[in-house]
Amino acid sequence: MQRVGAMSPVLPPRFYLSGTDTDVGKTVTAAVLCAALDIAYWKPVQAGLDTETDSARVARLAGVKVYPERYRLKRPASPHRAAEDEEICIQPTDFTMPEADQLLVEGAGGLMVPFGPQFWQTDLIQHLDLPVILVSRSTLGTLNHTFLTLEAIRARRLPLHGMILVGPEHHENRTDLQEMGDCPVLAQLPLVDDPDLAFPELVASMKRQLAGV
Repeated sequence: MQRVGAMSPVLPPRFYLSGTDTDVGKTVTAAVLCAALDIAYWKPVQAGLDTETDSARVARLAGVKVYPERYRLKRPASPHRAAEDEEICIQPTDFTMPEADQLLVEGAGGLMVPFGPQFWQTDLIQHLDLPVILVSRSTLGTLNHTFLTLEAIRARRLPLHGMILVGPEHHENRTDLQEMGDCPVLAQLPLVDDPDLAFPELVASMKRQLAGV
């Protein structure tokens, strides 16, 4: 079993990190959380192998236990199309949770991504029986994307633990997301030009926010 790290009481021991969209900052957020909390990481489906994968990036940045992907698909595309290229039919029963007491599971792209013709990412979350933490932008346009994603989570009766915002401070958006979305903002990270360079400060900031400092 994965050793017990310094899990924050704010977060569940195992959770699914999803996003409102692709390139919202989910993988950097995952690496920051793993480093700040000393927890393991698993990306069930990786689509795109031409550049550094998300698992490789988290391993390099956070230095935590990284479990191998169940599927490593060549094309950087929606998983159902990338799988189709390789004549693979992804099914919920293909996935077994790693034996880790504390684990961050990173999803693919935004919440409503299909993994197969009749298999959505939300089905995988239900299969794994994990609470969701949602990564969302802080900037203009986030209200629509985030409210729609929250609505999709609740319509499927997925347990929702909270949100992490990425981007500059925007007090009105943060307030609206919490009050109108009825979902707590657990932390916020800036959008940085060089995550590698900024990583130690991002981790320190996350630790402070989760500790309520």
